[in-house]
Amino acid sequence: MIAYTSIIDFILTFVAGLLFGLAIKKGLTTFVLAIVGFVIAGYVGLTFVPKISFSYEVTKFLSLATAYVKDVQLGAIAVSLTVVLFLIGLAIGLWKG
Repeated sequence: MIAYTSIIDFILTFVAGLLFGLAIKKGLTTFVLAIVGFVIAGYVGLTFVPKISFSYEVTKFLSLATAYVKDVQLGAIAVSLTVVLFLIGLAIGLWKG
């Protein structure tokens, strides 16, 4: 007999992935719209934060990203049903969010 707590655990894991996906999609949309707003404001001549260069920020981001990506090693990955449900919820949250 399957315990109700394990079923609830799977359901909550799926819902957590769904909410994370929704939050990530909304956050990325907000970030992109903020960047577009700053670019348009910079083109018009309004500055919100002085002495910030877009090319400098991109270079800094890429150097940090490459430094962290080099450290990631994906060896043998054990995938459980919990991880699969979380990733499915995350994908649906990103897709439908």
